[in-house]
Amino acid sequence: RTFTSFNCPKEADRLRVGFVSGDLRNHPVGYWTEGFLAEIDNSKIELIAYPTLPNEDELTRRLRSFFSKWQPVYGQDDEAVAKMIHDDHIHVLFDMSGHTQYNRLPVFAWKPAPVQVSWLGYFATTGLNEMDYILGDPYVTPKSEEGHFVENIWPMPESYVCFTPPDVDIEVNELPAISSESITFGCFNNLIKINDEVVSVWSRILKALPGSRMFLKTKTLNSEEECRKIKERFLNHGVESGRLILEGESPRSGLLAAYQRVDIALDPFPYPGGTTSAESVWMGVPVVTLRGKNFLSHVGESIITNAGLPDWVAIDEEDYVRKAIDFASDLDALSSLRSGLRAKLLTSPLYDTKRFARYFETAVRDMWKKWLEKQNG
Repeated sequence: RTFTSFNCPKEADRLRVGFVSGDLRNHPVGYWTEGFLAEIDNSKIELIAYPTLPNEDELTRRLRSFFSKWQPVYGQDDEAVAKMIHDDHIHVLFDMSGHTQYNRLPVFAWKPAPVQVSWLGYFATTGLNEMDYILGDPYVTPKSEEGHFVENIWPMPESYVCFTPPDVDIEVNELPAISSESITFGCFNNLIKINDEVVSVWSRILKALPGSRMFLKTKTLNSEEECRKIKERFLNHGVESGRLILEGESPRSGLLAAYQRVDIALDPFPYPGGTTSAESVWMGVPVVTLRGKNFLSHVGESIITNAGLPDWVAIDEEDYVRKAIDFASDLDALSSLRSGLRAKLLTSPLYDTKRFARYFETAVRDMWKKWLEKQNG
């Protein structure tokens, strides 16, 4: 059964907003929330956290300071958690996991809050009728794709997410190609995203630019066997292993520092980078991405457009290849872009946490107003 009555104050000046997540830690969800949460006006919104996992780290400890209540829900059944949230008089409840690990979607089926929203941790519909909205933007949730969701789309005006500037002090360096006289492309995404079509397209780019190299860095490449397999896949498309740079995982500081060896990042498709792309542009490395056909495959388009780089979004594979080659062929423009990108990002929708906080506050308040209007007939 679902809750049908709620005791949260109807005309509250300060709305109680709950976040249900297992990823309030050193995890992409943590990186995408810390910055804007620090900017939330506590006189308008009271934040309550319902972590679904006991794991905590230094980012968890920083995030806790933004919440008036930190109420772990791991080890408790769905009915008990739903009752706890209902008793907390939450106005708007955010699911930040979707169908990913550590989710508590069955809790949302109890409808413990009047307004329930899916956001951030998942890239598709939850399929849950009790989920009122999915937070989107003009790129990930165009009006023409409303039919992809059981939820109503709540479009943010610019970006549906806002990245927190990394707390690692690593400077943007000179364009590597200036000294090496050859282009190094890079992709630090999970290897599972790099399908055969991606390898084919990237190989066309590499073969069109003699001396260019592809730098792949991800946990999977800790394995010598996985390194052998990816070399073989590129070789099947005419790219020798000597043109590949393969590295395993690093701490976040090492990952960011590795971008100092990359000139241009290439996004996989149809599953593009999210956090990876945000970190790439922070390090001055622009990303060629491919426009998608659903929420997940639109993520790269949203991130790169909101980073102020709409020209780096390709409309199809041919355009993707053409853009990569053209951008790689103008080192002066690429060098100029690299040197000024971080400063521009800080005032962009992708990184302006204060601006996003205002949009978030408005969205939550308007969702609540809409619910009240519905109750009043």
